[in-house]
Order: sequence, then C-alpha cells, then structure tokens
Amino acid sequence: MEGKQLSLFSEEPENSENFFERKRDWSASKHRILLKYLQAFCYNLGGDGNYQSDHINYVDGFAGTGKYKEGIGIEDFVNNSNFWAKYQHNFENTDGSPLIALKCANLFNQERRVNLRCFFVEAEAESNQQLKENCRFLGKDLFYKVYESQKFESAFPGVMKDLNRYPTLFFLDTFAVKGVTFEHICEIGNYVRQNKGELFILFHNSAVARHAGHYKTVYDSIKEQKTAETYIENLTKLLGINSDQDWKPKWLELKDQPQQFEKWALEYFKKRMKIEAGFRGATSFEIKESYSDPRPKYSIVVGSNHPKKAFGSFLNDFVWEEERLLFFKDSHTGIKKFLEKEWNSEQQKRLAEIKTQAIQTFGKLNDWISFEDAITHLILEMNDIGRLKRTHYNNDVLDWLYTEQLIEIKHPSKQKKPYTLKSHFRLKK
Repeated sequence: MEGKQLSLFSEEPENSENFFERKRDWSASKHRILLKYLQAFCYNLGGDGNYQSDHINYVDGFAGTGKYKEGIGIEDFVNNSNFWAKYQHNFENTDGSPLIALKCANLFNQERRVNLRCFFVEAEAESNQQLKENCRFLGKDLFYKVYESQKFESAFPGVMKDLNRYPTLFFLDTFAVKGVTFEHICEIGNYVRQNKGELFILFHNSAVARHAGHYKTVYDSIKEQKTAETYIENLTKLLGINSDQDWKPKWLELKDQPQQFEKWALEYFKKRMKIEAGFRGATSFEIKESYSDPRPKYSIVVGSNHPKKAFGSFLNDFVWEEERLLFFKDSHTGIKKFLEKEWNSEQQKRLAEIKTQAIQTFGKLNDWISFEDAITHLILEMNDIGRLKRTHYNNDVLDWLYTEQLIEIKHPSKQKKPYTLKSHFRLKK
C-alpha cells in the first residue's frame, strides 16, 4: 500500500522476555542516535583543552545483554558514513548500547583522543551474566565495569561514586515507568552541573497514560484501589515529588484524550527537569516505527547545561536524519523505496510553519544576531528539534527572509550573497 511503511518485525512489547532475540527498527533508530551523539560528545569534551578531559564516563543504566541475536540498522549506517569510513571499526547490527559504547571506546583509544570509561547496570541475573560475557572480549584493555545484578536504584549510589568527577553521558533506557525516579534525575542534574555531561532518558508515553488511567476518585473495591496505588506511586516518583497534585486533575480532565495527557506529562516532566533538576535545557524527540504513526513508540528526553550545542547543533541534525529514514518503505522485493512525495510534502509543511515562526521569533529580538546563532535560537525557541536540518534553516528560511527583504544585514559585503553564517542581521521594523 503506497504511503505506508511496513514494519520490519511484528510488534511486540518492549519488555517481553524475548526482547533481545531481535532488534526492532525503533531500537535501531535509538542506537544510531546514541552512536552519533557519543562520538560528538567525546570529540567535544575529550582532550587536553581548558574545558576538556582526558577521561569521559558513559553510564548505561538498563544495559540488557548488550547484544541481540538478530539485528538491523547499524552496519548500513556506518558503512555509508564518511566519518566512520575513516576507521577500522567492527560495529554490527546486533550491537546493543553497551557494545556500541565499548567499540567507540576502543576507537577513541586507538586515536589517543580520550579514555571512555563505561559503566553498565543490568538487574536481571541471566542478562547480567550474558552482558559480562559479551563485554569480556571487547573490553580487553578498556576501562569498563559491569555491576552485579541489581536494580538501577540499588546500583545508583555506587555508580555515582565511581564517576570520579569526569564528564558523563547518562543513558537510561528504561522499561515503562519504573526504574528511575525524579530524585535520581535531580542527582544527575547536580552532577552534570558541577562536572559536565548530559542525560538521555526514555519517556514511555503510552505507559505514562496507562499508569495514570488507574487513578479514579472512587474505586469499586479495596483490591482495585490497592492495585491503583502502586501505579500512582510509580508515576508520581517519575514525574517528581507531589506531582500527583498536578497530574491527577489533569488526567481527570483528559482521560478521554490519553495522547493529549501524554503530551502534557512530557512537557511537565521537562519543565521540572529545568526548574528542579537544574538542567539549563531539556528537550525531547519521538522514536516512531513509521512516519504516519500518530503515537511514538516512546520519546527520548535529553537534559543538558549546554543546549545550544547539544540540541541546536548536534541533536537537531541527528533527529532530522532519523525522521527521513522513516520515509523508506520496505517492499516484497527486499529493496527499500523512498517515499519522496510524502517526504517532500512533510518538509514543505514544516517549512511554511517555520517561516512564520521565524518572523515572530526574530521580531522579539532587540539586537543583531548572527545567522549561525539565529538557526540555533530558532531551533530552541520552537522546542521541536529535527524539524529541518541546519543547512535548510539557512538556505530555505534565512535566505528567504533576505530575499523577501524582511531583514537587514549589518555590514553587508559586496559579494553576490552579501552575508555568511558569521554575518549579523535583524528583522526590519
């Protein structure tokens, strides 16, 4: 059927017992973003510069076995990447996040850039043992630690002590709502504020609504109420202390619109991350199975103290690239077909919206701004990373503002195009 992307695998719950039998396409998307961001993070902070460090930490709080029996999505990416083509890498489709991190650590060691120290937590005993076995060969001559099988909340104090005040990328690939509390997020926020770093945490949109759905003002039985209390407690721990005072009335208001509640809860969570956990910026992006899905598999929330670089420069283009991949459709011939018509339609729709937003955003500025900073400012103001690639913001939005004579250039050059990314402009009043 034209316009519908076919799933590579049948849909199964993320917490099923055979999760590591095969990697789903949405997990592959998550892993590609992790690979790209881990490289960018280590290249940015690794080194002997004033703000850099010879050692960087990577914390994987829900590591699993580290490897899938069947996999997709990594080999094609690295083999077609101009950046990774420079290296003798051994990335495989079956790699989970721990093996991706260890293989990055090995490459960084080879080029003597930075020592990437990896910390892995996995609660389930059998998966923990498999993780140790999968890491043993790859981790030779690398700094890594697999904690004994225990829940993340139990391992957390020890993990934080082991970080040694080095910049840290936290990757918390949780299942559903349980596993991480807002108190953990606040501790992580305090750590990265003092020592640099970023937090990636999965936000399971539909699970949040399911947990909220157990709340009622009146219950049919004591048993039903006791069950509901467990779900209510888990959701409240994730969203923050006393958050039930906010989410309970919001759920009653939106219980017939669960996706609207999910969106509200996501924005509420990010707002508290900035106000209470101390992150200067908190953003999110959706991981979907197909471009036409009305609801994502989950969202990934990112907290950073340097949102201009983390969100505006790194993540924006990574997310855009992943969204474009959603427009490749599997066919019975085994050859992927790009849904160009649908992709171009989506891009034109976004472009029209962003042009309007750009006029409103730059109209609020009282001073000159460089074209480069304007792109980042617009991305952050829209609170929706990955809408366009940075080059598209420049070529299709800012150039359009100039062509339509809506902006004036400070000290324009005499070239055919009188400005560069470093040039400054302001909106004409």
